[in-house]
Amino acid sequence: MKEQKLFIQIESAYFDGMSAKKRQVMLTLDSGMIRVSGDGVDFSSPVAGVRLSDGVGSVCRTIRFADGGVCEIADAEMIADLEKLCDRSTHSGWIHRWEKSWLMVLAGLLCLALAIFAFMRFGVPPLAKRAAFALPQSVEARLGEDTLSALDKMIFKPSRLTQEKQAELSSVFRLVTKDPSCRIEFRYSPALGANALALPSGIIVVTDGLVELARNNDEIAAVLAHEVGHVKLRHGLRHVLQNSVTVLIMATLTGDLVSVTSLSATLPTALVDASFSREFEREADDAAIAWMKQHGVEPRSYAEILARLQAQANLRSGSQSDGSRFRNYLSTHPDTGERIRRIME
Repeated sequence: MKEQKLFIQIESAYFDGMSAKKRQVMLTLDSGMIRVSGDGVDFSSPVAGVRLSDGVGSVCRTIRFADGGVCEIADAEMIADLEKLCDRSTHSGWIHRWEKSWLMVLAGLLCLALAIFAFMRFGVPPLAKRAAFALPQSVEARLGEDTLSALDKMIFKPSRLTQEKQAELSSVFRLVTKDPSCRIEFRYSPALGANALALPSGIIVVTDGLVELARNNDEIAAVLAHEVGHVKLRHGLRHVLQNSVTVLIMATLTGDLVSVTSLSATLPTALVDASFSREFEREADDAAIAWMKQHGVEPRSYAEILARLQAQANLRSGSQSDGSRFRNYLSTHPDTGERIRRIME
């Protein structure tokens, strides 16, 4: 075993822990005792009773005494001896070794990246669901109205459907859901084409393009049942919250769910340009299928309008030249072929 040095003496800066005054002193390490002397200071302490700070980059190391006094140490030789003699915790030693090793630093970064991925993949969705379902009805209603108002200014125009057609489809909507908190809105939007959107608070927006594309009311009813499924399961809010992690964490940890209203400025574009997860789409499709089975509507009606929407989407993606940044209905509902096969099972 290497013999320990019995005597080392260096100049040091001392702070008494009660004022900001800096004192130049001599720091002496001698046979397990450490002495501080000079500029009105003279005391000794066992080395085992002081605390040596961890090494972090080029930050000056310090030793802290029991009375709160601190000495700065820059001498590598004394630091090495103090590390052997001081009562240093195991984790402090590990931190010091990690900080000196590039491999350990890279391993730490990899662990951090994996932890962030795991949190985003498995932690954020449950938090978003919890926050979305805990949102007060008044706050959700405000978000829905604000979103619709913003979309009316951005991409929606008054519907060109006749009042008779709107009344007919409103009756279809009431067959799909009798929930008084849900309502249907009709809009004309060349930018969106054939589309339907589920906004917070149960507002379902149907474009004239979707009505024109549908061959019968059963097809529209199937799409409406799908969108009502999104509403009931709070998919729109959950999607936005999952992509606004800071707001989500603050709302979940503090319980200040009213702060979610800060999303009102981003909700319109986020919902129009949203790509729901497969889980969300399966849940909404399940809601539509359950409704169709309950009311004797053939699942083929839903499958056929999805196929027609896909064909229209393919055509638009190949010929669209208006530079529109908004997606069509099927681009926000991925894996159409898989969904059609599942619906027809």
